Amino acid sequence: MASLLIILFCLFFLGIYFLPVIIAKCRGVRHFGSIVVINLFLGMTFVGWVVAFAMACSDNFEE
Repeated sequence: MASLLIILFCLFFLGIYFLPVIIAKCRGVRHFGSIVVINLFLGMTFVGWVVAFAMACSDNFEE
C-alpha cells in the first residue's frame, strides 16, 4: 500500500513539474522545443518553471 502511495505521489509531482510542456503541447505553441528544454533543465528552479509556464501560456501559436 505504501509503495502505491509513493508511486502516485511521484506521478502527481511529475505532472506538476511538466505542466508547462503539457499546456504548450495542447495549445500548439510555436516554441514547444524551447519550453521542453527550459522546463527539463531549469524547471527545478522556481524561476525556470515560471518562465516555461509563461512561454506555454503565451499567444505564439503555430499557424
